[in-house]
Amino acid sequence: MSTGWPARLRRAGADASIGGVTASPSWLRALLDLVLPVLCVGCGASGSALCASCIRACAHPLAVRTPLPVVAHGWYAGELRTALIRYKERGQRDLAEPLAEVLGTALIHAFERAPPGGAVLVPVPSARAAARRRGGDHVLRLARKAGRALDLPVRSPLSLRWEVRDSTGLGAAERARNLAGAMTAQPYSGRTGGRAVIVDDIVTTGTTVREAARALTEAGWHVSGAAVIAATPRGARQAPHQVASHLTAGGTSVNELTDQVSHAESARSLPARAGVSERR
Repeated sequence: MSTGWPARLRRAGADASIGGVTASPSWLRALLDLVLPVLCVGCGASGSALCASCIRACAHPLAVRTPLPVVAHGWYAGELRTALIRYKERGQRDLAEPLAEVLGTALIHAFERAPPGGAVLVPVPSARAAARRRGGDHVLRLARKAGRALDLPVRSPLSLRWEVRDSTGLGAAERARNLAGAMTAQPYSGRTGGRAVIVDDIVTTGTTVREAARALTEAGWHVSGAAVIAATPRGARQAPHQVASHLTAGGTSVNELTDQVSHAESARSLPARAGVSERR
């Protein structure tokens, strides 16, 4: 990991009491592992719902041009895809800790050395119906855990103005229409900082992070970029260091980023990118 960050993500837990006897979290985890062993969803090893070996195996840091710079821990495939589906759609809550660690690693890659001054993690909001179905806002939960581990504040200024459709099965144009103008953000009221780093679970075309960035920018926030757990294996991408300067420079507007990326793509005569389904 790059300098400027803790050597490992911190895991915190409070002491618990059983029959009046105080037991440490590690003791309780050991007891539970004997009764109900936790198995890795990737390789089946005991001890963690997503083991360190599988986290390393799926680590392929990459950046997606949305045009907002978005850095992902790896591809939405294999162990990472399995873990996200089980956490997000099947309610496997013990995956929250390792997935938050993965999100934290994506943030470390995004910032390279240290976060910009005043950096705030801003999770993309879930639709109310989806949050009820999943037992809460799954991205907010991960953002809070990653924020605690990396000593970064987490704020939730974003909300949805109306219930958006489930994007599964929607084409790229339909998804864009579905989310167009759907988000609003509370105004940034601080004197310094307010440099939002959007966090989400998956990115493909970037429709969701673009809409989040639009709402935040209109509310007075500086949007420094975004970090996600996984990116789908389609669409344009580049090495994280090529976009990290956007995140460490202290933020820029969405329109500025759009102009910069559009100019670069025209100069290289890049082919048009095909639409990719987005899972949010």
